[in-house]
Amino acid sequence: MQLAPDQRHRGRGLKSIHWATACCTALCAASSLLVALACGGSESTGPSTGIVQIMASTTGPGLDPDGYVVAVDGGAGQSLPVNGSVTFNQLSVGSHQFLLSGVATNCTLLSPNPVTVAVTAGDTAQATFQLSCGAPLRPIAFSSNRDYSTSIYAMNADGSGVVQLTNNPPDYRLRDGAPAWSPDGTRIAFWTTRDGDWEVWVMIADGRGVTRLTNSLGQFDPAAIVWSPDGTKIGFQAGGDIYVINADGSSLVNVTNNAAADGGPVWSPNGSKIAFWTNRDGNDEIYVMNADGSSPVNLTNNPAADRAPAWSPDGQTIAFETDRDGKVAIYLINADGSGSAAQLISTPADDWAPVWSPDGTKIGFQAGGDIYVMNADGSNPVNVTNTPDWNDDIVWSPDGRTIAFQTLSTLSGFVEIWVVNADGSSLKPIAGGGTSSSGSPAWRPR
Repeated sequence: MQLAPDQRHRGRGLKSIHWATACCTALCAASSLLVALACGGSESTGPSTGIVQIMASTTGPGLDPDGYVVAVDGGAGQSLPVNGSVTFNQLSVGSHQFLLSGVATNCTLLSPNPVTVAVTAGDTAQATFQLSCGAPLRPIAFSSNRDYSTSIYAMNADGSGVVQLTNNPPDYRLRDGAPAWSPDGTRIAFWTTRDGDWEVWVMIADGRGVTRLTNSLGQFDPAAIVWSPDGTKIGFQAGGDIYVINADGSSLVNVTNNAAADGGPVWSPNGSKIAFWTNRDGNDEIYVMNADGSSPVNLTNNPAADRAPAWSPDGQTIAFETDRDGKVAIYLINADGSGSAAQLISTPADDWAPVWSPDGTKIGFQAGGDIYVMNADGSNPVNVTNTPDWNDDIVWSPDGRTIAFQTLSTLSGFVEIWVVNADGSSLKPIAGGGTSSSGSPAWRPR
């Protein structure tokens, strides 16, 4: 059939449109191919790098304000705050190694170092360094209420470098006191009310690892804590009795268990016995018993009041205070009970609380409100304080050259800690005064 002229024209027009459409499609495809080839032969594949965030989590009382340094794959280090983070960007896909440095000597890493982190394209990976930082070791531990609550601190012998070892909220009812060093100088036992009652706690000497040892339910009152010479046991007076507990908190034993009042325990140098005072005979006497409480023996056996036993470093004798001559004086008796007690010194004032020097050649004691030092045979007594203040709580430095003590200052009205050489020279305050009190000094044994 022959088409009309207008139909023939319409057919040729449709063919032209189909041909143009096909050409455009081919051109577009060719253009896409050219673009793809120009971009590397394939279509876009997204990011090819990742991000790593390194964090530090540090606990303990001795945080380093300088923080740490962390480096990736041996490159330049970046600063990392003690409890903060640092971000490494545009790291290639794969494993990367991060090394932490700049860790202070009082800090311990608790997590692996270096740490390996896998990087995935477009993602952020994280890793954390865990650290624990104790306070730098200082030779004198003490208690102070400078932060309203009473906490345990430590300082150098000249009063510098004060570090806080325990940290209570600002509440006057929260009190940590009577710090006592272990014989090896690695731990400190102390009394605290942080759980409501007075209890014995212990910590590492740098303030970490604070652990409760006793659970008396309100039966204890704070008194001096004494470590056994080998550091395995702790003795203390509480509620009119003497207790001994293992240093790990196990096996609390009432070693006196007597209806009378017993107190002032001190270990023999070999740790086998404990000297103490007791009024079980109607007046205060010095007794010695085995460390487990067995075989108590009355050493003094005198109608006067005998107290404050102090065992000599060689274990042969015990110094004590007694009022058998009408005033309190310092006496000496053999630790095995042989012989009779002999007077060492009697100043015009009452003489109290004898404390042996580490080498056993001298004895410090309190006379009235002053502190004296004499030879172990009672000769050459020297008033090493000679102040109007009330001075007590004597502790010797390990080398026997210096004494630390607490004083109730008439000038400041607060309890302060002072030091003085054993010959009476260089008397000076090192803690307290101003607006707070500091007391109960304890000198690190080594």
